[in-house]
Amino acid sequence: MKFRYYFFKEGTRVYDKAELLTYLEAQPYMRLLQEGAIKVAKYHNTVINMDADFIFNTKSIVSNIQRLDPKYLDLNIYVEFDVLNNTYKVSKIVDMIEVICKRFGFSVYNEYFEDVSPFKRSLLINAFELVKVGYKKKYEEEFMNYSRLDKESLASIYSFLEIKDQIQNLDGYDFLNYVFFKENESRRVYVGVDMDLKKPFVIPPCVKLVRIDTGTSRIIVSYEDLKKKIDKYLGLVDARLYDVLMVDEKSFKKARKIILKTKFDEVKVALKEVPFAQVLDL
Repeated sequence: MKFRYYFFKEGTRVYDKAELLTYLEAQPYMRLLQEGAIKVAKYHNTVINMDADFIFNTKSIVSNIQRLDPKYLDLNIYVEFDVLNNTYKVSKIVDMIEVICKRFGFSVYNEYFEDVSPFKRSLLINAFELVKVGYKKKYEEEFMNYSRLDKESLASIYSFLEIKDQIQNLDGYDFLNYVFFKENESRRVYVGVDMDLKKPFVIPPCVKLVRIDTGTSRIIVSYEDLKKKIDKYLGLVDARLYDVLMVDEKSFKKARKIILKTKFDEVKVALKEVPFAQVLDL
């Protein structure tokens, strides 16, 4: 199901289309396409796996438009994306909408608004979340194909993924890759990382489990248990990133030796690995 925000303007349909297209084309992960008479700015963020289309249509597709305040005119521009997205991802689209509304004097509408409204971030986000919750209630069985992680953890994970490549002076370090687990009959996700102990490593935020490759086997252990054993060798990557830790080159051999020698209590419950793309915040 597609979720949409529509653009309106008070008293006129006049705006600088070339400037708007230039703005959209300049955004990371964006490309412009012509689909017949319709122009589309396609957003495909490969880092957080978010897709959205800014569509310049030739006619209005707003339902029951006659009930809206007539001082606002439909510009036949809207942005749409799948309702099965996490709020953090949608906030990236809302960021662009905010810039567009301020720069071009646009207002916004969604069917869950009482009427067309000047840009209000909370209004846009709340409407999306209401629609998503309603969709979940209506299609509960479909949601069983998705796993669940709380909104705050997802935001921290996405934020880290977006800034990971900007962390400097860590060439040769292993940025431990996320892996997501769940129990067979549950939607709840446990955030883990894979650790092969071949070089100094960086531990991302929100980790609960660690899957360790010992060289002869792979075991899943509690991150808290592991952290207690190597705590004195853990340091901050950056003072601004309080939840991103590292074992540096000087400490790596000692930490590695402790990890391999320790007989950790392995996680006993049967866990299934799930794709991150199938993890939602409700």
